[in-house]
This record gives sequence, structure tokens and C-alpha cells, in this order.
Amino acid sequence: DSHCHMMRTGADRMINVDLSEEAGVHSIGDLVERLKEMADETPEGEWVVGYQEDDSKLAEKRHPTRWDLDEASTEHPIIISTVGGHFYVANSLAFERAGVSKDTPDPVGGKFDRDPETGEPTGSLHEKAFGVIKPEGPSEPTREQSYEGAKRILQECAENGITCIYDSVGRSSIRAALDLRNRGELPVRVRMDAVIGLFPDLNRLGIYRGMGDDWVRLCGLKFFFDGAISARTAAVTEPYLNKPGFYGVMATTREIATETIMEAYAEGYRISAHANGDAAIAMYLDIMEEAQSRYPREDPRNRDIHCTVVTPELVERIRRLGILPTIFGPYVYYHGDKLIPAFGEERLERMFAARWFLDAGVTITAHSDHPCAPYPPLMAVHGLVNRTTKAGRPIGRSQRISVVEALKLYTTNAAYQSFDEDRLGSIEVGKLADMVVLGEDILTVPTEKIIDIPIDMTIVDGNIVYER
Repeated sequence: DSHCHMMRTGADRMINVDLSEEAGVHSIGDLVERLKEMADETPEGEWVVGYQEDDSKLAEKRHPTRWDLDEASTEHPIIISTVGGHFYVANSLAFERAGVSKDTPDPVGGKFDRDPETGEPTGSLHEKAFGVIKPEGPSEPTREQSYEGAKRILQECAENGITCIYDSVGRSSIRAALDLRNRGELPVRVRMDAVIGLFPDLNRLGIYRGMGDDWVRLCGLKFFFDGAISARTAAVTEPYLNKPGFYGVMATTREIATETIMEAYAEGYRISAHANGDAAIAMYLDIMEEAQSRYPREDPRNRDIHCTVVTPELVERIRRLGILPTIFGPYVYYHGDKLIPAFGEERLERMFAARWFLDAGVTITAHSDHPCAPYPPLMAVHGLVNRTTKAGRPIGRSQRISVVEALKLYTTNAAYQSFDEDRLGSIEVGKLADMVVLGEDILTVPTEKIIDIPIDMTIVDGNIVYER
């Protein structure tokens, strides 16, 4: 899985409230009840945090407001994140504590949604507005919680046919990976992009690309440009069809992005940038073209994480600059139905553009971005090959690829993006013995049945880490 947030999600499970459909949340009433249960167990005045809320999976087909969250508690500040991870909702006490009112301006790289008549914040927060409401940042797990959460979710990865994850990490996740490595308890391999805010500390210590071993290794730095596809907030050049005049949200400015990336690139770091919409992608390409001109290096392998809404012109620029996109694997299947009213049929023909990238000779991979979508690779292969939604609706079918091509996105191409092509990604003499045994022949089963193929066995480093 070439981009995910596995270890942080494992830790979140230990300390926060799961608000996903899979956890039994099907309405705002269910959501409020789950938060109330946590509030009843939490000392008055302390934060209650939820994650993986998805408006499209709720009966009301909308996000809760701050007044909805007030029904869970008015004695605890509450904040929840949506499935895309770039959009949040907080209750009234959280706004009150932060001193945010209708007179508070939007922060740079963020936005408060407001009632169009009164100007009052409705509770919804985009991008860096989170830091205004909760300036101390996300609730931090203990070292033991991070370790235990990572151990559990990585074992689940093995059970779903994953042998290596490429995780976006902060301090606690790095330590969790190393704790598991040092105890000999890693069921799968871990590659990491550290959030770019850690660059000064990493640089002072001389820790950069390649630090680690075959089990745990740092590959690059992660920078955020824009919002989320699942939240319909990615920065695009054409407005969202269901929100006239809305072009998504940028999480940075060109000036901040240029300064931050140039500083890290000058020191030899590889950049993996979250750039979803075509407006964000164009800005990222401008900056990387300048970075490579100022500080040229051979084989840079800088990445565009998500790289979702593209045009033929952007694909050609990506090819020319040697940028490596990793696109959402499960999104067509899992999130596709809610994307149709936001993006429309025409734009969906140039989203998750696997066919265009492969035809252009670009080495792309696919990823789950978990917890933003489920992580079983066969769900992703199913979506990339069939281009049909969970409800069976076809979207963007001109971007379909073959089963073998889809498998390469999770094997040989994935190994290339993490600088592992000489030891991972294929079953060859001299490479590490990581492989998965499927319960059916993926090359002959009807493509609409790919998602149902069971995982019989997962082998990592020659050892069976899962057997059905």
C-alpha cells in the first residue's frame, strides 16, 4: 500500500471514537450516541475526539453541525474528523474555548463554514482551521498505545494480503515502528514519509532518505497542498457541481509551499506531496520544476500523493518532470457514488487516471490512504479494473486498466516508488521472500468477483504471518 496512515489509525483506535459505517454509525443520532458514551467516560473539560465520519454513509446525507455535537456533551470540547481527514466538525464549547466567533477571520490555509444569513460558524472546519480550534494538535497516544495500536493494525494488513506499507508518519508512529522492529514483532515491512514539520529535527540529526533497513526505512517528507477528494474539498480549477462557486480549499500558499519545500530539497530530501485537485497539482509541479532546477539531482523520484483530478497537459508535465503519482485504489468502488454529484461524469473520466498515466509511461502506484478508505488491495484492484461504484454505477471507465496492470501498481511499481525495486515487488531469486497466496486465480476469475477472492496466506521474509 503506497500511501496510508496505518500506524496513526491503529493508535486512534486506542484513544478515539470510531464513527465509521463499519463501526455501526448510520445516522447523526448514532454518531451523537457514540460520542456521548465516550464523554460519559471522560473527565469534564477534557477533549472527546471522533474519527472517520462520512456524511454519505449517514441517513441524513449531511455532516453534523456544532449544535448536533452539543447533544453529545456541552461539558466537553468535541471535535471529529471526516473520512478524508481534511475536514472536521467541533462543538460549541470547542469554539468558545478557542475564542472563535462570527467575527473571527479564516486562517491562512483553512476555512470556517458559516451560516449564510447570520455569519455564525456552523462547526465545520477545513484544513488549518483545525489548529485554531485545537491548537495543541491531535490527541497524542502514549508510547504503549502507539505500539499496541500499530501491532494490531499491521497484523490486519497481513491478513488482507499486504506485505509492506508506505506510511505517512509523525513522531509517535516512527517510534511505534521502531519499537515493533526492535522487539521482532513487525508482521509487514514499513516505509515512511515523515510530515515535513519534522524536517528541522531530522536534518539536525542527519536523518534523511534511506535511513533504516529492509524492515523500516525513511523515504521522504510529506507536504500538504489541498483538501480531500472524499470530502469534496480538493483544490480544483472548475467549481464543484453541487456547490456553485466553490473550488475547494488550499491548505497552504504558494509562498509557504515554495519556501518549505526548497529548504528541504536543498538538503537532499525526497518530497511526497498531497496534491489532489488540478489547481494543487499545477502548483506542486511549478515548485518541483524550480526545485530540481535549483538543486538538480539524479533519479529524484518525488511523488504526488493522490494526483486525482488531471488533464492531458498535467499528465505530460508529470512525465517530463519524473514525478511519481500514487493514486487512490479503492475510491472508485468505495467513494464513487458520492463523487458523481460533486464532480460530474466528464470530470470523473480524468480522475484516478491510471490509463492515461500508464499510456504515458509514468510509473504510478495505488494506495488506500487508510483510514480514508478500506485498505484491502483486492478492493483496489477491483475498482481499478472495473471502474464501478459500490452501487454498481460505472464512472470514468476510459481509465480502466487490466488485472496485470493493476497488480503491478501494488507490486513492482510500488517497490520502485520506495526505492526497493532490487529487493521487493516480484518473486525472483535474490529478492526478499514476501508474497501472498490468493484463494482463486485472479487472472481468470470474472473481474466483478475480484473483490471476493480470499487471502489464503501471507508470507513476509520467508515466514508465514497469516494463514486462512
